[in-house]
Amino acid sequence: MASYTSESAAKLDGFFIEHRAAEHRFVLLHDQASAATEPAARSDEAAPSREEIGHARYHLIGDDAIDFNGTFVSPPYRGTGLSELLAHHIVTHEVTQGRRMQASCWYIEEYLARHPELTSDRA
Repeated sequence: MASYTSESAAKLDGFFIEHRAAEHRFVLLHDQASAATEPAARSDEAAPSREEIGHARYHLIGDDAIDFNGTFVSPPYRGTGLSELLAHHIVTHEVTQGRRMQASCWYIEEYLARHPELTSDRA
């Protein structure tokens, strides 16, 4: 399996990250049909053919904090860079704007430790 270093590269192979605000989670989806079509013919809208292969959960703490409390990526997709893309996506998403980030999840805690620039401007 390929190794991914950007969401755009992952998207070419049919991998997408979707925010499900009502569920307080992000999902990592794979759409094999999308990977087989021309890039111009693809749609970012949720499609029933997409398989959920991972997720990241969060909890809002008041109006000023967010806790990332769990991540999961299916074993066949581990070691491909998709976990790191999911982590980067969630900690830079607009839901984090103006909020102090904390991580109950060990993976997100380690990701933030490796990327202190992502939290340097937060109280």
